[in-house]
Amino acid sequence: MLSDNDLPVGSNLHLGYWNDEHDEADLATATEQLTRQMLKRLAPRPGQRILDVGCGVGQPAMSLARDCDVEVQGISVSRRQVEQATARASEAGLADRVRFEYANAMQLPYPDASFDAAWLFESLIHMPEKERALKEVARVLKPGSRLAVADMFHRPGHDWPLEGSEIVTAVDLDDYQELFDRAGLRLLEIDDVSDHTIVPVPIQTKLKELLAPHREALVRAVGEGLVNQLIGPEEGVAVRPGGGLPGYVLIAGERP
Repeated sequence: MLSDNDLPVGSNLHLGYWNDEHDEADLATATEQLTRQMLKRLAPRPGQRILDVGCGVGQPAMSLARDCDVEVQGISVSRRQVEQATARASEAGLADRVRFEYANAMQLPYPDASFDAAWLFESLIHMPEKERALKEVARVLKPGSRLAVADMFHRPGHDWPLEGSEIVTAVDLDDYQELFDRAGLRLLEIDDVSDHTIVPVPIQTKLKELLAPHREALVRAVGEGLVNQLIGPEEGVAVRPGGGLPGYVLIAGERP
């Protein structure tokens, strides 16, 4: 989710998934639980070639390759992330099955029908031309291939993302059906899992210790409202009314 070069990108900085209010998973475990939720929707089979659009520093891609015996091609518009992801895959002994390169989701450098599956793991939120990105994914997928998406959507009553933001753009929950239809994709399953991504108070405390030094970069990346929900407002600064976490959705789709 977070791509600013000032952030501690050596960590898996996706949001987490907590099963219920009694789940005491720390953030690292919760992010792995979210990855497993994506795996359920992607339903990969051994030997498949899978595209990771917006790969970050590669942790989900490596989990996908390791757990499902597949090949993963990750792309990012951050050369620094590509370098770090490549180094991490090498260190993990996965360089033969997990590769990363600099590429733009709006113009994927791959032939038609060249992948068996794809996922967008908190990357669609950073793409203002979402339909174009999904059309490109549909183009490079083989017929019958699966697509999994983890995305954040705009909830009425919440002022996130900030108006005019070019880094984070959210749609309404009801917009995904049309987005998929116009991109030539079949929407199979859409689950609002917002309640499962609420960070428990003890984890918020640990997050604040980890991320507070990077507050300015976080605000640039995702907006002040989300940062206030993750690690709290700056000391002595009141939270503006209407702020709050976005909704969070998990989607399974298919190229017909």
